[in-house]
Formats: sequence, C-alpha cells, structure tokens
Amino acid sequence: MRIWARALTAVYGAVGVWVWAPPAHAEFKVCNQSVGVYNVAVGAETNQRFSVEGWWVMPANSCIVPIKEDLDQLKLRYVYVYAETVTGESAFQGSWDMCVNTKRFKIDKIGNDPWNCWVRGYKQVKFFEVDTSQSKSWTLFVKPGKN
Repeated sequence: MRIWARALTAVYGAVGVWVWAPPAHAEFKVCNQSVGVYNVAVGAETNQRFSVEGWWVMPANSCIVPIKEDLDQLKLRYVYVYAETVTGESAFQGSWDMCVNTKRFKIDKIGNDPWNCWVRGYKQVKFFEVDTSQSKSWTLFVKPGKN
C-alpha cells in the first residue's frame, strides 16, 4: 500500500509541476516571424493625449514589448503600429497617417489638429490599426511578405 501511495504522490507532484505556469503579463507585444530586421513605431491615446513613439529594433524571430502595461486598464482598445525594414519597406498595409522621425522619437499630437508631419519636420507614414478588443494583452505578428 505504501508503494502505491508514494507512486501516486510522485505522479500528482509531477502533474502539479507540469500544469503550473507563471501568470501571463499584460502587455502589447510585436513579434517578428520573418528573417528580416524591422524598426517599429507605436501610436496610442492615453489620458486623452495621442502620441507616437519609436523606434524599437526587432531582429528576426524575436519580439519587442512597446507597451508594458495592462491594455484594458490603460483603456487602449486601438493601438497603431508602423514597422519598416532597414530599406524602408513597410510591413503592414496601414491606413492611418501619423508621423515618425529618423531617430528615436516621441511625437505628441496637438489637440484635434491634423498631424502636419512635414511642417513639424517629420515624415508622414501609414500606421496599421490594431483592435485589441479591450483585452489585457495583445500580440501582433510580422510575417514574411505584406501583413
């Protein structure tokens, strides 16, 4: 009887370790499933202020986490992403005009005015809108070819 009790304890212990997983992190993550390197910029509205920030360098087969907070708590349903290769080729078919800079940047939108990228000394590009469906976390994948 003791042998069965020890065997069951060992089995339940192993199953307990196998089933247990660390808690998930609440975040917005972008993962590169291609062989190319991408530079990534992200736009979002927080505290009634819209801003765009970049660049995160995303090597092949890796992920970046531009937003490390719980998306639902930040009330971020929509996140806007622009990713380009080192040759300037965009990863997404975006439809939202926003500004980027050639170096690391954070650009705030001024009220309800248009972005006026050229006037402000920035480049205007098309960002891809991601509807996170009010999730706590979201992962966007960059795949080979147009996404």
